[in-house]
Amino acid sequence: MNNIVWSCRLFAAALLAVGVAYCFRREWKYERQVALTGCAARSEEKRTTEVWLSPWILPFMMAAYWLIYSLFLGPAAGATVLLEFSLHLLVLLSLYFAVLLLALPLLRRTISARACATLWLLPIFLYYNTMVWRDTFVPPLVVIPIPNGLAPLLLWIWLAGAGAVALWHLISHLRFRRRLLQDARPVEDKAVWNLWAEECHLALLRRYLPLLVSPAATSPLTIGLFGRTMRTVLPERDYTLDQYRLIFRHELRHVQRQDIATKCFYLLCKSLCWFNPLMWVAIRKASADLELSCDEMVVYGAEDDTRREYASLLLESAGDERGLTPCLSASASSLRRRLKGVVAPAERTSGTVVLGLIMAALVLCSGLVGVSTASGTAGELFFPDREEVSVQSVSVWTGTDDGYIEDPSPAVNQALVEELSALRLTRLATDQNITDKESPFLAGFLYDGEEMLYLELTDSLCCLTTLDDGKEIPVLYRVDGPVDWDGLLTLVK
Repeated sequence: MNNIVWSCRLFAAALLAVGVAYCFRREWKYERQVALTGCAARSEEKRTTEVWLSPWILPFMMAAYWLIYSLFLGPAAGATVLLEFSLHLLVLLSLYFAVLLLALPLLRRTISARACATLWLLPIFLYYNTMVWRDTFVPPLVVIPIPNGLAPLLLWIWLAGAGAVALWHLISHLRFRRRLLQDARPVEDKAVWNLWAEECHLALLRRYLPLLVSPAATSPLTIGLFGRTMRTVLPERDYTLDQYRLIFRHELRHVQRQDIATKCFYLLCKSLCWFNPLMWVAIRKASADLELSCDEMVVYGAEDDTRREYASLLLESAGDERGLTPCLSASASSLRRRLKGVVAPAERTSGTVVLGLIMAALVLCSGLVGVSTASGTAGELFFPDREEVSVQSVSVWTGTDDGYIEDPSPAVNQALVEELSALRLTRLATDQNITDKESPFLAGFLYDGEEMLYLELTDSLCCLTTLDDGKEIPVLYRVDGPVDWDGLLTLVK
């Protein structure tokens, strides 16, 4: 393996680990300061407290990938790249969330709830700078195969299931929103509104969110995907001003952290991995950690009376949250843990170091498990009409010797095509090129009767790039058998 590739990957891992750790520590300290002093640090004019990046970055990167490839390489290439991107995400999210589920009981006992909630979001950082990952690609150690004959059917079933899950959740959310806001009315109590305005001011919001009361609400909640559509909705229930203050601080923590965007990220994960029962369990745990982390900050440094008051609020509003909406409500499965965290909080570390280490490990392990969409010989995969293939030029170097041939004779052309066609390959679901070009290495231009092809070959990887009207469409394969470098070198000398 090229040491330069792993050096770049280690650098990227260290950079992201330090970046995530630093940003988390800053936001964690900021939120604690607000909880203790009751006012915001105006020197920074901070309006949000998400850790580094909004969860919207992942769907944005997916859309950007699709758009760029569609514009420059055509709709088919855009669809292929989006599919491969989604398959890579499927594997990454399934493995990462499964490991996190196993470690979650220990993590919850040792690090802050805010850190636990942030752990579920770490995969979004892997796609912030795609050029880094292109330059640090390594062959996967494990490849999950999709049978050749079943691949199209399974892919369509997977995509249909993903679309159905996403559509069902979105429709449910929109129906809930319509029912919630249908008979909603603005809060008329001046004291309550003044308290809400004060808390919004302390949270440094650009504009005060509308504060509504709805007969359809069973618990205080904030709804709306974007700033102009956000509403904080209260049930038709009488609270004391102290209770209102706790409710408002809880909801505003959700707004500052952009937790509704986080819920959308959870929906994306659930949709991509809809057939994996562990993912559904993981999303419930992640949603619970969101609420636990808000509880943690609302009662941080509070007196025992305030903690008991907040615990009674949780008991009164117990029930399941709805759709893409974070709310004060505690589900039955998480109520006990939330009450314990509020009334008798245990001493825990911030989790800064743990976040940094897991972020680094995630970067280093990314791509080591891949997906295969086809396997067979090179002749079966990209030389089906072998007699039509002509070699334009080929160069080979092995570290100790090298050779080059241009416009070979028919006999040599046939021998080269036969030698290359016999290679056993596994197609990888990725749009990467070969980055490790140390010897032995083969590079050549071929013509298959319709298009010009550029072939790159190493001991572990093979990349076939279609050159069509200035467009370059690479397809990467894993080499599953030994390459006869001596035979290839003999043919080109």
